[in-house]
Amino acid sequence: MMRFSAPVLPLCLLIVLFSPIRSHAGQTLGNTISTIERDLSTRPESTAAGPAATERYIAGLVSASLEVFEQSRHLDAPYFGRSAGLDGRPGLFNPDNIYRSALLSGEGRYRITGKRGSHALFTLQILDAYPVIALGKNLAVIDLDALGIRAGEDFSITLGGTRAEGRWFALHPSARAVLARQTFTDWNTETPSTFRIERLDTAASPVDASVPGASAADYLAAASRLWNSGLYARVPVNAFPPPRPSDTAAGGLGGQQSVMARFRLDVGMALVVSVRRSAARYQGIQVGDPWFVTPNAVDHTASFSTAQAAVDDDGLLRFVISDTDPGVANWLDTANTREGFVFLRWQGLPAPLVAEDAPRIEVVPLSELRAHLPAGTRWLNATERASQTVSRRTVPLRS
Repeated sequence: MMRFSAPVLPLCLLIVLFSPIRSHAGQTLGNTISTIERDLSTRPESTAAGPAATERYIAGLVSASLEVFEQSRHLDAPYFGRSAGLDGRPGLFNPDNIYRSALLSGEGRYRITGKRGSHALFTLQILDAYPVIALGKNLAVIDLDALGIRAGEDFSITLGGTRAEGRWFALHPSARAVLARQTFTDWNTETPSTFRIERLDTAASPVDASVPGASAADYLAAASRLWNSGLYARVPVNAFPPPRPSDTAAGGLGGQQSVMARFRLDVGMALVVSVRRSAARYQGIQVGDPWFVTPNAVDHTASFSTAQAAVDDDGLLRFVISDTDPGVANWLDTANTREGFVFLRWQGLPAPLVAEDAPRIEVVPLSELRAHLPAGTRWLNATERASQTVSRRTVPLRS
């Protein structure tokens, strides 16, 4: 049975973890973790990812679930929480984003205040479910740029209650969370936003953990059901479907288009992904392991925005996916796995993507890679690769 190491989790979560918290069915949190460990050890994802990645994933699943559990105890005093750590976070988080979420009541009234950073996009999504433990429906998207809020400017946004002056938005009665997404294109020059949330109406009633589905064990079990529901087997291998709008009924960001495939590499092989550079305010690509987890974005070049990637003379971005360094600048490092996911996103598009914008995948032998790339492809020596790796220490989620 797999066991994760204590340093992965913050001390406050370790206290919760080893407390005798029970679900309404009498299942302790420890037993829930053991059940998940046993279940996941039998999955094909476990074989493909390996024991170390599976261990990190289980630890990340526990950590993220307990963060939501902690927030749900304090609906009277909400705050924007964030998942800790670089490893194991469920949901194929985008290294170009900082995700922070606060839990809401649809009957409440809230004020979000802050200062806009210089990063590319800033959106607030209102969801009808708690993040991590459910995908939820996208009830609304508030684009701060569309409101005229520019870099360096202070802002104040009111949610719910009676109509107010200024930037006010109604809350649907089913609202349960607000997800703040800060998107970056250049990690080294763009700055993050600072912001907070406060509840303006009468304090919410305390949460009763004896209610079915409201304990830490219940939250973790729900998260496991969500993220381990067989996605890996349903995604096409080494081929992309057409890009499509994100599914707002399942928590996707409105206005975003995306495309996803699984990659599978034989020994000595690589995948070349070719895609046009678009006019989107943000365009990015990333890889993830079989558990739908992004590799450590500091130690691995597991993602690229258009600001980070080398563009070929014909206007195409070409990325090489392989488990060993092929020497190209646009190397998507799979972190020593030969199977996983590749995901592309476009946000802030002036017009929907057309057929010519669809990415393509070509499977090629690493020994013949140069023959499949343009003459002007940018190649890196060992010193240049080390410099590229150092530049990734400024990953936004560390801000």
